Amino acid sequence: MTTTESNPGTASDFDVSKIVQEDRVHGSVYTSPEIFQREMDTIFRTGWVYVAHDSEVAEPGDYLTRRIGSEPVVVSHGKDGEIRVLLNRCSHRANKLCNAEKGNASSFRCPYHGWTFSNTGSLTAVPMKEGYGEAFRAVRSELGMAEAPRVDSYGGFIFASLAAEGPSLTEHLGGSIAAFDRLLNLSPTGTIDLRANWMKHLHHANWKMVVENNVDGYHALFTHASVYDAIRPAKVSHIPSKTDVVVRDIGDGHSEIDYSAEYRKLDEEFIWYGRMPRTKLPKYVAALEKKYGEEKAHDSLVVGPPHTLIWPNLFLAEMNVMYVEPIGPDETIAYTTAALIPGQDDLNVRTLRRSEGAMGPAGFLIADDGEIGMRNQAGLAARDPEWLRLSRGLETDITDETGIVNSDKSAETPQRGFYRQWAGVVGQEITQ
Repeated sequence: MTTTESNPGTASDFDVSKIVQEDRVHGSVYTSPEIFQREMDTIFRTGWVYVAHDSEVAEPGDYLTRRIGSEPVVVSHGKDGEIRVLLNRCSHRANKLCNAEKGNASSFRCPYHGWTFSNTGSLTAVPMKEGYGEAFRAVRSELGMAEAPRVDSYGGFIFASLAAEGPSLTEHLGGSIAAFDRLLNLSPTGTIDLRANWMKHLHHANWKMVVENNVDGYHALFTHASVYDAIRPAKVSHIPSKTDVVVRDIGDGHSEIDYSAEYRKLDEEFIWYGRMPRTKLPKYVAALEKKYGEEKAHDSLVVGPPHTLIWPNLFLAEMNVMYVEPIGPDETIAYTTAALIPGQDDLNVRTLRRSEGAMGPAGFLIADDGEIGMRNQAGLAARDPEWLRLSRGLETDITDETGIVNSDKSAETPQRGFYRQWAGVVGQEITQ
């Protein structure tokens, strides 16, 4: 869709400091095929990546097809009860085994030559196997589906790493764990359900444009002006100087826009949910109070859900969840769904309608963001100026126990944190 800038470096001489600096990012970060491939080889091949939620594969045999970077995978709840992330490739001649987005199956059969694999990944059947001779018996046990060496979860969110060694998932999530807890504290069961089906949006923009925009507090008054004209009153003022809202670089690439201080100051429940009176949801409120006590339940209903980016591809978008799959330097698929609360049908119906209104095909928010991302990518075809500026709020950032924080919601603190992590990961030496 756009022209690309000159290659800033090959695998042997790549210098990340030439394209990412404290207050600016070079345009080639969004357009270069070589840089995109480095991202696939580093960010998505060596670190933790969100792949699924355990509610989506709740029963033995349940499976989903997803991607880790450019690599297709099957998230499979095996007959032995274990959830695995299997590479979606036949070990014979590389045919993609499973094309369905989801289902329930005890096995996966290759449509090319009929090799069949258990939902645990082991090879179970080879048609006309005698044609391979005696030597095949010795290697057959090694010909199961390849498997992500590390799979772990937090709060039902399943992550996988294609690297056998590295930081634990808990270490990877770091301070962002508080955001998961903030969402789960809104559930009387301490769990959520992501089976409302995913809305799929094709963005003609680099994947980083999509995710960094999610924690950009500067654009809302302009990009989403039609939303604020249509929805009154707003949950809180979107003018940074009029509200106690912060942006935060949590560290390790995670970042957020945090409304909790403003909400606690107002001490009003459900501001984040259209100021819904608690009397409209008596069953939900009673269940939450029974689980956590009146004081904690009240605080959860006051501060509401998080608005947090989890490095590299997950966004806890208040009562929605988004994850992205990079397709190419200028193409990304974003998947969004509503975060439903088990057993709370009245609340969930409202949440679905709100999700459709914000994230659906005719929704207020994601359509705006999709167009802006496309225009950003189109603008990068003009190579001058070479750099994108990320200096807003740099002089007013402060560091506290929660990370690097700025009380100006429009500060580009989250974006600086994102690219600090990006540079550290993408700039590493690639070993084949």
